[in-house]
Amino acid sequence: MSHVDSVSAQDAPEIDVEKRQWFHALRPQEEQGDTPAEAANPVEIVADFIRQHSASGNLVARSLFTLPPYLLTEEDLCPLLESLRQGDRGTDITCVKGSQDEYYYSTQTMTANYADMCVQVVERDICRAVAEAVRFDCRTYPRPYKVAMLEQPPYRFEPQEIEAALATMDVHPDYADIRRVESSNAEPYLFSERFMSYGKAYGLCEWLEVEQYQNP
Repeated sequence: MSHVDSVSAQDAPEIDVEKRQWFHALRPQEEQGDTPAEAANPVEIVADFIRQHSASGNLVARSLFTLPPYLLTEEDLCPLLESLRQGDRGTDITCVKGSQDEYYYSTQTMTANYADMCVQVVERDICRAVAEAVRFDCRTYPRPYKVAMLEQPPYRFEPQEIEAALATMDVHPDYADIRRVESSNAEPYLFSERFMSYGKAYGLCEWLEVEQYQNP
């Protein structure tokens, strides 16, 4: 999960030094007398910063801008982000809200569904992440969700984390639609009863794991 923990400054991709200075000083002519007048607009700097993270599969948390080395004040940060939300020099920049923070990404390189998954991982909302992944696959494709996929990006959950989450979900009313199913080769899957029956889920996971290889 380290690749989506971009809310930490130490995990951020390398940023152009001159742009970082602009990021820190939003009044360049007052604070950096040697900065060229034609330097980039701060809104463009923020948008480019977000795009760089999105290209690496990372979100940018709002709180990151207030931490070292950026240290933007709320007075400076609020109008910058508002300009982005209004499409000023950043029509591709989108905000998604989590329970702990709000996060920014570029639609040029990241989809809304992937961004939602990353928020759940960053905020360690494992039960919700599992449920939404299962519901999305059952609704969209439709197909049951292979449990082993939770160990892959963007989740990278440990097996013990997955099992603990599933145990919690088994008794939590918010996840009553999430059911387990297993193919004949003992590969575990999950499905949502909102979108498919047990019989359909079993038939699909059996095809995915066994039958398609028997009938090339």
